[in-house]
Amino acid sequence: MRLAIIQREKCKPLLCAHECKKYCPVEKKEQESCITIAEKAKIDENTCIGCSICVKRCPFGAIEIINLPSVEEKDIVHRYGKNGFTLYGLPTPKKGNILGMLGRNGIGKSTAIKLLSNQMKINLGSEATSEDVKKFFAGNELLRYFEDIENKVISYKPQNISSLAIDMKTIDLLKKRGSEKKIKELAKKLDVEHTLENKMNKLSGGELQRIAIIAASLTDSDVYFFDEPLAYLDIGQRLLVSDFIKEIGSEKEVIVIEHDLLILDYLTDYINVFYGGQGAFGIVSQIKSSKYGVNSYLQGFLKEENLRIRDKALNFNFTKNPAMSGNKIAEWPAFSVEFDSGFKLEAQKGEIHENHVIGILGKNGTGKTTFVKALAGELKTKENNIDLKLDISYKPQYLETESEESVRDIIFKEKINKQIASTFNLGVLASKKLKDLSGGELQRFSIARCVSKTADIYLLDEPSAYLDVEERISVAKAIKDIMTQKEKTAFVVDHDLLLISYLADSVINVEGISGKTGKTSEIKDFEKGISTLLKDLDITLRKEEESGRPRINKKGSVLDREQKERGEWAVF
Repeated sequence: MRLAIIQREKCKPLLCAHECKKYCPVEKKEQESCITIAEKAKIDENTCIGCSICVKRCPFGAIEIINLPSVEEKDIVHRYGKNGFTLYGLPTPKKGNILGMLGRNGIGKSTAIKLLSNQMKINLGSEATSEDVKKFFAGNELLRYFEDIENKVISYKPQNISSLAIDMKTIDLLKKRGSEKKIKELAKKLDVEHTLENKMNKLSGGELQRIAIIAASLTDSDVYFFDEPLAYLDIGQRLLVSDFIKEIGSEKEVIVIEHDLLILDYLTDYINVFYGGQGAFGIVSQIKSSKYGVNSYLQGFLKEENLRIRDKALNFNFTKNPAMSGNKIAEWPAFSVEFDSGFKLEAQKGEIHENHVIGILGKNGTGKTTFVKALAGELKTKENNIDLKLDISYKPQYLETESEESVRDIIFKEKINKQIASTFNLGVLASKKLKDLSGGELQRFSIARCVSKTADIYLLDEPSAYLDVEERISVAKAIKDIMTQKEKTAFVVDHDLLLISYLADSVINVEGISGKTGKTSEIKDFEKGISTLLKDLDITLRKEEESGRPRINKKGSVLDREQKERGEWAVF
Protein backbone atom coordinates (compact mmCIF):
# COMPACT_ATOMS: atom_id res chain seq x y z
CA MET A 1 0.00 0.00 0.00
CA ARG A 2 1.13 3.56 -0.68
CA LEU A 3 0.52 6.45 1.73
CA ALA A 4 0.79 10.09 0.74
CA ILE A 5 1.08 12.20 3.90
CA ILE A 6 0.80 15.98 3.89
CA GLN A 7 1.74 17.85 7.06
CA ARG A 8 -0.95 20.51 6.91
CA GLU A 9 0.86 22.99 9.15
CA LYS A 10 3.86 22.92 6.76
CA CYS A 11 1.92 23.06 3.49
CA LYS A 12 1.78 26.74 2.36
CA PRO A 13 0.42 26.98 -1.23
CA LEU A 14 0.28 30.80 -1.06
CA LEU A 15 4.04 31.00 -0.47
CA CYS A 16 5.32 28.54 -3.07
CA ALA A 17 5.18 27.96 -6.83
CA HIS A 18 3.19 24.70 -6.44
CA GLU A 19 6.36 22.73 -7.19
CA CYS A 20 4.71 19.46 -6.10
CA LYS A 21 2.14 19.68 -8.91
CA LYS A 22 4.50 21.34 -11.42
CA TYR A 23 7.08 18.54 -11.35
CA CYS A 24 4.75 15.56 -10.83
CA PRO A 25 5.19 13.13 -13.81
CA VAL A 26 1.54 12.03 -13.56
CA GLU A 27 0.39 15.64 -13.88
CA LYS A 28 2.69 16.17 -16.87
CA LYS A 29 0.92 13.40 -18.82
CA GLU A 30 -2.33 15.38 -18.49
CA GLN A 31 -4.27 12.10 -18.68
CA GLU A 32 -5.17 11.95 -15.00
CA SER A 33 -4.73 14.13 -11.97
CA CYS A 34 -2.54 13.26 -8.99
CA ILE A 35 -2.22 16.53 -7.07
CA THR A 36 -4.87 19.18 -6.52
CA ILE A 37 -4.20 22.46 -4.70
CA ALA A 38 -6.76 24.65 -2.96
CA GLU A 39 -6.22 25.80 0.63
CA LYS A 40 -3.80 22.88 0.99
CA ALA A 41 -2.36 20.34 -1.43
CA LYS A 42 -4.07 16.96 -1.81
CA ILE A 43 -2.54 13.83 -3.34
CA ASP A 44 -4.56 11.01 -4.86
CA GLU A 45 -2.92 7.84 -3.55
CA ASN A 46 -4.51 5.75 -6.31
CA THR A 47 -2.84 7.66 -9.13
CA CYS A 48 0.41 8.46 -7.28
CA ILE A 49 3.27 6.34 -8.71
CA GLY A 50 5.52 6.74 -5.65
CA CYS A 51 8.34 8.61 -7.44
CA SER A 52 8.75 11.02 -4.46
CA ILE A 53 9.64 13.93 -6.76
CA CYS A 54 7.06 16.05 -4.92
CA VAL A 55 8.78 15.19 -1.62
CA LYS A 56 12.10 16.55 -2.88
CA ARG A 57 10.59 19.58 -4.62
CA CYS A 58 8.35 20.82 -1.78
CA PRO A 59 10.19 23.86 -0.32
CA PHE A 60 8.59 23.36 3.10
CA GLY A 61 9.16 19.62 3.53
CA ALA A 62 5.42 19.06 3.88
CA ILE A 63 5.09 15.81 1.89
CA GLU A 64 5.94 12.19 2.65
CA ILE A 65 5.39 9.30 0.25
CA ILE A 66 5.55 5.94 2.03
CA ASN A 67 5.34 2.46 0.53
CA LEU A 68 4.01 -0.13 2.99
CA PRO A 69 4.38 -3.71 1.76
CA SER A 70 3.14 -5.32 5.00
CA VAL A 71 -0.32 -3.70 5.20
CA GLU A 72 -3.19 -2.92 2.86
CA GLU A 73 -5.92 -0.30 2.70
CA LYS A 74 -8.39 -2.76 4.20
CA ASP A 75 -6.20 -2.93 7.35
CA ILE A 76 -6.71 0.75 8.26
CA VAL A 77 -8.37 1.24 11.64
CA HIS A 78 -8.44 5.03 11.65
CA ARG A 79 -7.25 7.92 9.48
CA TYR A 80 -7.26 11.67 10.09
CA GLY A 81 -8.73 12.65 6.73
CA LYS A 82 -7.24 12.45 3.24
CA ASN A 83 -3.41 12.41 3.31
CA GLY A 84 -3.52 12.37 7.13
CA PHE A 85 -2.02 10.17 9.83
CA THR A 86 -3.07 6.50 9.55
CA LEU A 87 -3.32 3.86 12.30
CA TYR A 88 -3.20 0.12 11.61
CA GLY A 89 -4.36 -2.15 14.42
CA LEU A 90 -5.35 -1.65 18.06
CA PRO A 91 -4.26 -3.12 21.39
CA THR A 92 -6.70 -5.44 23.18
CA PRO A 93 -7.40 -4.69 26.87
CA LYS A 94 -7.29 -7.73 29.16
CA LYS A 95 -9.25 -7.92 32.41
CA GLY A 96 -7.04 -8.44 35.45
CA ASN A 97 -3.92 -7.36 33.54
CA ILE A 98 -2.13 -4.11 32.78
CA LEU A 99 -1.35 -3.56 29.11
CA GLY A 100 1.42 -1.13 28.13
CA MET A 101 1.85 0.83 24.90
CA LEU A 102 5.47 1.30 23.87
CA GLY A 103 6.63 3.45 20.99
CA ARG A 104 7.81 6.84 19.81
CA ASN A 105 5.85 10.09 20.04
CA GLY A 106 3.58 10.73 17.06
CA ILE A 107 3.13 7.03 16.29
CA GLY A 108 -0.54 6.61 17.30
CA LYS A 109 -0.56 5.61 21.00
CA SER A 110 -2.79 8.48 22.15
CA THR A 111 -5.01 7.94 19.09
CA ALA A 112 -5.44 4.28 20.10
CA ILE A 113 -6.45 5.32 23.61
CA LYS A 114 -9.01 7.79 22.25
CA LEU A 115 -10.53 5.08 20.02
CA LEU A 116 -10.61 2.46 22.78
CA SER A 117 -12.07 4.95 25.28
CA ASN A 118 -14.79 5.96 22.79
CA GLN A 119 -13.62 9.59 22.67
CA MET A 120 -13.31 9.17 18.89
CA LYS A 121 -15.20 6.86 16.58
CA ILE A 122 -13.30 4.40 14.41
CA ASN A 123 -13.60 5.43 10.75
CA LEU A 124 -11.68 2.58 9.01
CA GLY A 125 -9.97 5.17 6.78
CA SER A 126 -12.93 7.30 5.72
CA GLU A 127 -16.42 6.66 7.09
CA ALA A 128 -17.67 3.59 8.92
CA THR A 129 -20.93 2.51 10.51
CA SER A 130 -21.12 0.38 13.65
CA GLU A 131 -21.85 -2.60 11.39
CA ASP A 132 -18.69 -1.89 9.37
CA VAL A 133 -16.66 -1.85 12.59
CA LYS A 134 -18.18 -5.16 13.75
CA LYS A 135 -17.40 -6.75 10.39
CA PHE A 136 -13.84 -5.40 10.52
CA PHE A 137 -13.17 -6.96 13.95
CA ALA A 138 -15.01 -10.24 13.27
CA GLY A 139 -13.09 -13.15 14.81
CA ASN A 140 -11.05 -10.73 16.96
CA GLU A 141 -11.28 -10.24 20.76
CA LEU A 142 -11.84 -6.55 20.09
CA LEU A 143 -15.25 -7.35 18.57
CA ARG A 144 -16.66 -8.18 22.00
CA TYR A 145 -15.01 -5.06 23.42
CA PHE A 146 -16.57 -2.68 20.88
CA GLU A 147 -19.97 -4.42 20.86
CA ASP A 148 -20.34 -3.46 24.52
CA ILE A 149 -18.45 -0.16 24.48
CA GLU A 150 -21.56 2.01 24.94
CA ASN A 151 -22.31 0.17 28.20
CA LYS A 152 -18.76 0.32 29.54
CA VAL A 153 -17.80 2.82 32.23
CA ILE A 154 -14.46 4.26 31.11
CA SER A 155 -11.94 6.38 33.06
CA TYR A 156 -9.24 8.35 31.29
CA LYS A 157 -6.21 10.19 32.65
CA PRO A 158 -5.04 12.48 29.80
CA GLN A 159 -1.46 13.14 28.79
CA ASN A 160 -1.75 16.91 29.14
CA ILE A 161 -2.82 17.85 32.67
CA SER A 162 -2.24 21.61 32.38
CA SER A 163 -5.99 22.21 31.89
CA LEU A 164 -6.53 21.04 35.48
CA ALA A 165 -4.51 23.96 36.90
CA ILE A 166 -7.60 26.07 37.60
CA ASP A 167 -8.66 28.45 40.39
CA MET A 168 -10.58 25.83 42.40
CA LYS A 169 -9.92 23.88 45.57
CA THR A 170 -8.60 20.39 44.89
CA ILE A 171 -11.20 18.76 47.12
CA ASP A 172 -14.05 20.64 45.39
CA LEU A 173 -12.91 19.49 41.96
CA LEU A 174 -12.55 15.86 43.06
CA LYS A 175 -16.00 15.86 44.72
CA LYS A 176 -17.46 16.12 41.23
CA ARG A 177 -16.02 12.65 40.59
CA GLY A 178 -16.54 10.82 43.89
CA SER A 179 -17.24 10.87 47.61
CA GLU A 180 -15.11 12.77 50.10
CA LYS A 181 -14.36 9.52 51.96
CA LYS A 182 -12.98 7.87 48.80
CA ILE A 183 -11.06 11.03 47.86
CA LYS A 184 -9.25 11.09 51.21
CA GLU A 185 -8.54 7.36 51.02
CA LEU A 186 -6.89 7.67 47.59
CA ALA A 187 -5.12 10.93 48.49
CA LYS A 188 -3.51 9.14 51.44
CA LYS A 189 -2.34 6.29 49.18
CA LEU A 190 -0.71 8.74 46.77
CA ASP A 191 0.64 11.05 49.49
CA VAL A 192 -1.28 14.19 48.44
CA GLU A 193 -3.56 14.64 51.47
CA HIS A 194 -1.87 17.98 52.13
CA THR A 195 -3.05 19.36 48.77
CA LEU A 196 -6.80 18.81 49.17
CA GLU A 197 -7.50 22.29 50.56
CA ASN A 198 -5.12 23.99 48.12
CA LYS A 199 -6.10 25.59 44.82
CA MET A 200 -5.39 23.43 41.77
CA ASN A 201 -3.37 26.23 40.13
CA LYS A 202 -1.03 26.30 43.14
CA LEU A 203 -0.02 22.63 42.91
CA SER A 204 3.35 21.44 41.61
CA GLY A 205 3.50 19.32 38.46
CA GLY A 206 3.96 16.14 40.52
CA GLU A 207 1.03 16.98 42.80
CA LEU A 208 -1.20 17.84 39.84
CA GLN A 209 -0.29 14.54 38.17
CA ARG A 210 -1.31 12.50 41.21
CA ILE A 211 -4.56 14.45 41.59
CA ALA A 212 -5.34 13.71 37.92
CA ILE A 213 -4.73 9.99 38.60
CA ILE A 214 -7.06 10.14 41.61
CA ALA A 215 -9.73 11.90 39.50
CA ALA A 216 -9.54 9.07 36.95
CA SER A 217 -9.68 6.41 39.67
CA LEU A 218 -12.62 7.64 41.76
CA THR A 219 -15.26 6.12 39.49
CA ASP A 220 -15.78 2.34 39.62
CA SER A 221 -15.03 1.84 35.93
CA ASP A 222 -14.69 -1.17 33.65
CA VAL A 223 -11.65 0.18 31.78
CA TYR A 224 -8.94 2.61 32.93
CA PHE A 225 -6.59 4.51 30.61
CA PHE A 226 -3.50 6.27 31.96
CA ASP A 227 -1.65 8.38 29.38
CA GLU A 228 1.87 9.15 30.69
CA PRO A 229 0.97 8.98 34.42
CA LEU A 230 4.58 9.33 35.64
CA ALA A 231 5.52 12.72 34.17
CA TYR A 232 6.79 15.20 36.83
CA LEU A 233 7.12 12.43 39.46
CA ASP A 234 10.33 11.42 41.23
CA ILE A 235 11.37 7.75 41.35
CA GLY A 236 9.69 7.11 44.71
CA GLN A 237 6.44 8.66 43.50
CA ARG A 238 6.67 6.65 40.26
CA LEU A 239 6.83 3.42 42.23
CA LEU A 240 3.98 4.59 44.49
CA VAL A 241 1.77 5.41 41.48
CA SER A 242 2.76 2.15 39.76
CA ASP A 243 1.71 0.08 42.78
CA PHE A 244 -1.53 2.08 42.91
CA ILE A 245 -2.29 1.34 39.23
CA LYS A 246 -1.32 -2.32 39.74
CA GLU A 247 -3.96 -2.56 42.46
CA ILE A 248 -6.60 -1.29 40.01
CA GLY A 249 -5.31 -3.62 37.29
CA SER A 250 -5.72 -6.73 39.43
CA GLU A 251 -9.49 -6.62 38.80
CA LYS A 252 -10.05 -4.23 35.88
CA GLU A 253 -8.87 -3.61 32.32
CA VAL A 254 -6.01 -1.10 32.41
CA ILE A 255 -3.96 0.41 29.58
CA VAL A 256 -0.89 2.59 30.21
CA ILE A 257 1.30 4.74 27.94
CA GLU A 258 4.70 5.48 29.47
CA HIS A 259 8.23 6.31 28.27
CA ASP A 260 10.14 5.35 31.43
CA LEU A 261 11.18 1.82 30.39
CA LEU A 262 12.30 0.81 33.87
CA ILE A 263 8.87 1.56 35.35
CA LEU A 264 6.88 0.44 32.29
CA ASP A 265 8.50 -2.99 32.62
CA TYR A 266 7.78 -3.00 36.38
CA LEU A 267 4.18 -1.84 36.01
CA THR A 268 2.78 -3.81 33.05
CA ASP A 269 2.03 -7.47 32.35
CA TYR A 270 1.93 -7.20 28.56
CA ILE A 271 3.04 -4.73 25.90
CA ASN A 272 2.03 -3.74 22.37
CA VAL A 273 4.87 -2.15 20.42
CA PHE A 274 3.87 0.75 18.15
CA TYR A 275 6.10 1.35 15.14
CA GLY A 276 5.92 3.25 11.87
CA GLY A 277 6.65 6.82 10.74
CA GLN A 278 6.24 9.71 13.18
CA GLY A 279 3.32 11.88 12.18
CA ALA A 280 2.62 9.65 9.17
CA PHE A 281 1.45 6.17 10.22
CA GLY A 282 1.49 3.74 13.14
CA ILE A 283 1.25 -0.06 13.23
CA VAL A 284 0.45 -2.07 16.36
CA SER A 285 2.44 -5.25 17.00
CA GLN A 286 1.15 -8.50 18.41
CA ILE A 287 0.87 -8.60 22.19
CA LYS A 288 4.08 -9.53 24.01
CA SER A 289 5.13 -10.12 27.62
CA SER A 290 6.60 -6.95 29.16
CA LYS A 291 10.15 -8.27 29.40
CA TYR A 292 10.14 -9.69 25.87
CA GLY A 293 8.35 -6.65 24.43
CA VAL A 294 10.84 -4.16 25.88
CA ASN A 295 13.80 -6.29 24.75
CA SER A 296 12.33 -6.64 21.23
CA TYR A 297 11.82 -2.89 21.05
CA LEU A 298 15.39 -2.16 22.17
CA GLN A 299 16.75 -4.78 19.77
CA GLY A 300 14.77 -3.15 16.95
CA PHE A 301 13.47 -6.47 15.64
CA LEU A 302 9.99 -7.93 16.16
CA LYS A 303 10.41 -11.69 15.77
CA GLU A 304 6.72 -12.64 15.42
CA GLU A 305 6.22 -9.99 12.73
CA ASN A 306 9.64 -10.81 11.17
CA LEU A 307 10.18 -7.07 10.94
CA ARG A 308 13.07 -4.73 11.68
CA ILE A 309 11.80 -1.43 13.10
CA ARG A 310 15.20 0.19 13.63
CA ASP A 311 18.61 -0.09 11.95
CA LYS A 312 20.54 -0.51 15.21
CA ALA A 313 19.83 -2.08 18.58
CA LEU A 314 19.71 0.14 21.67
CA ASN A 315 21.74 -1.36 24.50
CA PHE A 316 22.90 -0.46 27.98
CA ASN A 317 26.23 -2.22 28.11
CA PHE A 318 28.51 0.67 28.95
CA THR A 319 31.67 1.60 30.84
CA LYS A 320 31.95 4.16 33.62
CA ASN A 321 34.78 6.37 34.76
CA PRO A 322 35.70 6.03 38.46
CA ALA A 323 34.70 9.05 40.57
CA MET A 324 37.40 11.77 40.64
CA SER A 325 39.40 10.00 37.90
CA GLY A 326 39.92 12.95 35.52
CA ASN A 327 42.02 16.07 36.08
CA LYS A 328 40.60 18.37 38.76
CA ILE A 329 39.44 21.67 37.25
CA ALA A 330 37.56 23.34 40.12
CA GLU A 331 35.84 22.86 43.46
CA TRP A 332 32.85 24.35 45.17
CA PRO A 333 32.65 25.21 48.88
CA ALA A 334 30.03 23.99 51.32
CA PHE A 335 27.07 26.34 51.01
CA SER A 336 23.45 26.81 51.99
CA VAL A 337 20.46 28.43 50.30
CA GLU A 338 17.31 29.62 52.12
CA PHE A 339 14.01 30.79 50.66
CA ASP A 340 11.23 32.91 52.13
CA SER A 341 9.00 29.82 52.03
CA GLY A 342 11.20 28.30 54.74
CA PHE A 343 12.96 25.76 52.51
CA LYS A 344 16.68 25.34 53.20
CA LEU A 345 19.33 23.44 51.22
CA GLU A 346 22.67 22.51 52.73
CA ALA A 347 25.31 21.43 50.21
CA GLN A 348 28.57 19.67 50.97
CA LYS A 349 31.74 20.85 49.27
CA GLY A 350 32.86 18.99 46.17
CA GLU A 351 35.35 18.78 43.34
CA ILE A 352 34.85 18.93 39.59
CA HIS A 353 36.95 16.64 37.40
CA GLU A 354 37.03 16.63 33.62
CA ASN A 355 35.58 13.87 31.39
CA HIS A 356 32.91 13.04 33.94
CA VAL A 357 29.11 12.91 34.23
CA ILE A 358 27.52 13.30 37.66
CA GLY A 359 23.91 12.24 38.17
CA ILE A 360 21.92 14.13 40.81
CA LEU A 361 19.24 11.97 42.42
CA GLY A 362 16.59 12.62 45.03
CA LYS A 363 12.95 13.28 45.80
CA ASN A 364 11.04 16.23 44.36
CA GLY A 365 11.24 19.34 46.49
CA THR A 366 14.57 18.52 48.19
CA GLY A 367 16.72 21.03 46.29
CA LYS A 368 18.24 19.34 43.21
CA THR A 369 17.35 22.29 40.94
CA THR A 370 18.41 24.73 43.66
CA PHE A 371 21.81 22.99 43.80
CA VAL A 372 22.54 23.25 40.05
CA LYS A 373 21.25 26.84 39.91
CA ALA A 374 23.66 27.73 42.73
CA LEU A 375 26.54 26.08 40.82
CA ALA A 376 25.51 28.07 37.75
CA GLY A 377 25.70 31.28 39.80
CA GLU A 378 21.99 31.98 39.28
CA LEU A 379 21.09 31.79 42.99
CA LYS A 380 22.56 33.75 45.86
CA THR A 381 23.80 31.46 48.63
CA LYS A 382 23.86 32.36 52.30
CA GLU A 383 27.63 32.67 52.11
CA ASN A 384 27.63 34.61 48.78
CA ASN A 385 27.31 33.70 45.10
CA ILE A 386 29.42 30.73 43.98
CA ASP A 387 32.01 31.57 41.34
CA LEU A 388 33.67 28.46 39.94
CA LYS A 389 35.74 30.61 37.55
CA LEU A 390 34.63 28.30 34.75
CA ASP A 391 32.55 28.73 31.63
CA ILE A 392 29.15 27.19 32.38
CA SER A 393 26.34 26.10 30.05
CA TYR A 394 22.98 25.58 31.77
CA LYS A 395 19.73 23.99 30.55
CA PRO A 396 16.96 24.82 33.05
CA GLN A 397 14.19 22.46 34.18
CA TYR A 398 11.28 24.49 32.81
CA LEU A 399 11.36 25.52 29.16
CA GLU A 400 8.92 28.22 28.14
CA THR A 401 9.36 30.68 25.32
CA GLU A 402 7.31 33.05 23.21
CA SER A 403 10.26 33.79 20.95
CA GLU A 404 9.50 34.50 17.30
CA GLU A 405 13.01 33.40 16.30
CA SER A 406 13.27 30.34 14.09
CA VAL A 407 15.36 27.31 14.95
CA ARG A 408 17.36 27.88 11.74
CA ASP A 409 18.27 31.44 12.82
CA ILE A 410 19.53 30.26 16.22
CA ILE A 411 21.51 27.36 14.71
CA PHE A 412 23.25 29.94 12.47
CA LYS A 413 23.66 32.63 15.14
CA GLU A 414 24.98 30.28 17.85
CA LYS A 415 27.03 28.23 15.37
CA ILE A 416 25.57 24.86 16.37
CA ASN A 417 27.69 22.45 14.36
CA LYS A 418 26.27 19.98 11.84
CA GLN A 419 27.15 16.94 13.95
CA ILE A 420 25.14 18.14 16.95
CA ALA A 421 22.28 19.37 14.73
CA SER A 422 22.16 15.91 13.12
CA THR A 423 22.44 14.05 16.45
CA PHE A 424 19.46 15.93 17.88
CA ASN A 425 17.54 15.85 14.58
CA LEU A 426 17.23 19.65 14.41
CA GLY A 427 16.83 19.67 10.63
CA VAL A 428 13.12 18.85 10.84
CA LEU A 429 12.66 21.80 13.24
CA ALA A 430 14.65 24.35 11.23
CA SER A 431 11.70 26.28 9.78
CA LYS A 432 9.73 26.36 13.05
CA LYS A 433 9.61 29.29 15.45
CA LEU A 434 10.66 28.57 19.03
CA LYS A 435 7.18 29.42 20.32
CA ASP A 436 5.66 26.77 18.02
CA LEU A 437 7.83 23.86 19.18
CA SER A 438 6.17 21.03 21.09
CA GLY A 439 7.45 20.08 24.55
CA GLY A 440 9.66 17.29 23.19
CA GLU A 441 10.96 19.41 20.30
CA LEU A 442 11.82 22.31 22.62
CA GLN A 443 13.57 19.92 25.02
CA ARG A 444 15.67 18.39 22.24
CA PHE A 445 16.60 21.81 20.88
CA SER A 446 17.45 23.18 24.35
CA ILE A 447 19.77 20.25 25.11
CA ALA A 448 21.48 20.70 21.73
CA ARG A 449 21.98 24.44 22.43
CA CYS A 450 23.38 23.67 25.85
CA VAL A 451 25.95 21.03 24.81
CA SER A 452 26.99 22.91 21.63
CA LYS A 453 28.32 25.87 23.63
CA THR A 454 31.98 26.14 24.50
CA ALA A 455 32.05 25.55 28.26
CA ASP A 456 33.93 23.76 31.02
CA ILE A 457 30.86 22.26 32.69
CA TYR A 458 27.33 21.57 31.48
CA LEU A 459 24.34 21.60 33.82
CA LEU A 460 21.22 19.79 32.51
CA ASP A 461 18.05 19.77 34.60
CA GLU A 462 15.57 16.99 33.68
CA PRO A 463 16.65 16.40 30.05
CA SER A 464 14.27 13.41 29.72
CA ALA A 465 11.07 15.45 30.20
CA TYR A 466 8.67 15.21 27.21
CA LEU A 467 11.01 12.85 25.31
CA ASP A 468 9.97 9.43 24.09
CA VAL A 469 11.94 6.23 24.74
CA GLU A 470 14.25 6.46 21.73
CA GLU A 471 14.84 10.18 22.20
CA ARG A 472 15.81 9.60 25.85
CA ILE A 473 18.34 6.92 24.95
CA SER A 474 19.78 8.86 21.98
CA VAL A 475 19.99 12.05 24.06
CA ALA A 476 21.73 10.19 26.91
CA LYS A 477 24.22 8.67 24.46
CA ALA A 478 24.82 12.04 22.81
CA ILE A 479 25.50 13.81 26.12
CA LYS A 480 27.86 11.02 27.22
CA ASP A 481 29.72 10.99 23.88
CA ILE A 482 30.08 14.79 23.78
CA MET A 483 31.50 14.92 27.32
CA THR A 484 33.98 12.16 26.41
CA GLN A 485 35.03 13.80 23.13
CA LYS A 486 35.41 17.27 24.69
CA GLU A 487 36.81 15.87 27.97
CA LYS A 488 34.27 18.04 29.81
CA THR A 489 31.98 17.58 32.82
CA ALA A 490 28.20 17.41 33.06
CA PHE A 491 25.82 17.50 36.02
CA VAL A 492 22.49 15.84 35.13
CA VAL A 493 19.32 16.00 37.24
CA ASP A 494 16.72 13.40 36.25
CA HIS A 495 14.19 10.90 37.62
CA ASP A 496 14.57 8.34 34.82
CA LEU A 497 16.94 5.80 36.37
CA LEU A 498 17.47 4.15 32.99
CA LEU A 499 18.79 7.43 31.57
CA ILE A 500 20.94 8.07 34.66
CA SER A 501 22.30 4.51 34.57
CA TYR A 502 23.42 5.10 30.98
CA LEU A 503 24.87 8.55 31.58
CA ALA A 504 26.34 8.88 35.03
CA ASP A 505 29.85 7.95 36.13
CA SER A 506 29.08 9.01 39.70
CA VAL A 507 26.19 10.29 41.79
CA ILE A 508 25.23 13.01 44.25
CA ASN A 509 22.28 12.01 46.47
CA VAL A 510 19.98 14.79 47.68
CA GLU A 511 17.99 13.83 50.76
CA GLY A 512 15.55 15.71 52.97
CA ILE A 513 11.89 16.59 53.48
CA SER A 514 10.09 17.82 50.35
CA GLY A 515 9.49 21.55 50.46
CA LYS A 516 11.28 21.95 53.81
CA THR A 517 14.88 20.74 53.85
CA GLY A 518 17.49 19.27 51.54
CA LYS A 519 21.05 18.07 51.99
CA THR A 520 23.49 16.93 49.30
CA SER A 521 25.89 14.03 49.75
CA GLU A 522 29.52 13.88 48.68
CA ILE A 523 30.19 12.64 45.14
CA LYS A 524 29.84 8.83 45.23
CA ASP A 525 30.76 6.01 42.87
CA PHE A 526 27.78 5.24 40.65
CA GLU A 527 26.77 1.92 42.26
CA LYS A 528 27.14 3.31 45.79
CA GLY A 529 25.03 6.38 44.94
CA ILE A 530 22.33 4.34 43.21
CA SER A 531 22.32 1.85 46.11
CA THR A 532 21.75 4.69 48.59
CA LEU A 533 18.63 5.73 46.66
CA LEU A 534 17.35 2.17 46.17
CA LYS A 535 17.85 1.25 49.83
CA ASP A 536 15.72 4.25 50.81
CA LEU A 537 13.03 3.07 48.33
CA ASP A 538 13.40 -0.59 49.46
CA ILE A 539 13.83 -1.90 45.90
CA THR A 540 16.63 -3.76 44.15
CA LEU A 541 17.82 -3.63 40.53
CA ARG A 542 19.40 -6.36 38.44
CA LYS A 543 21.05 -6.23 35.04
CA GLU A 544 19.01 -7.89 32.29
CA GLU A 545 21.32 -10.32 30.51
CA GLU A 546 20.08 -9.89 26.94
CA SER A 547 20.01 -6.08 26.63
CA GLY A 548 22.13 -5.00 29.60
CA ARG A 549 19.30 -2.78 30.86
CA PRO A 550 18.49 -2.51 34.58
CA ARG A 551 15.24 -4.13 35.77
CA ILE A 552 13.42 -3.83 39.09
CA ASN A 553 13.19 -7.08 41.05
CA LYS A 554 9.73 -8.04 42.24
CA LYS A 555 9.55 -7.14 45.92
CA GLY A 556 10.01 -10.24 48.07
CA SER A 557 11.22 -12.38 45.14
CA VAL A 558 14.19 -14.73 45.52
CA LEU A 559 16.46 -12.29 43.63
CA ASP A 560 15.23 -9.37 45.70
CA ARG A 561 15.87 -11.18 48.99
CA GLU A 562 19.26 -12.53 47.91
CA GLN A 563 20.52 -9.13 46.76
CA LYS A 564 19.36 -7.46 49.98
CA GLU A 565 21.07 -10.13 52.06
CA ARG A 566 24.32 -9.46 50.16
CA GLY A 567 23.81 -5.70 50.44
CA GLU A 568 23.70 -5.43 46.66
CA TRP A 569 20.84 -3.03 45.95
CA ALA A 570 21.98 -2.57 42.34
CA VAL A 571 23.84 -5.07 40.16
CA PHE A 572 25.26 -3.65 36.91
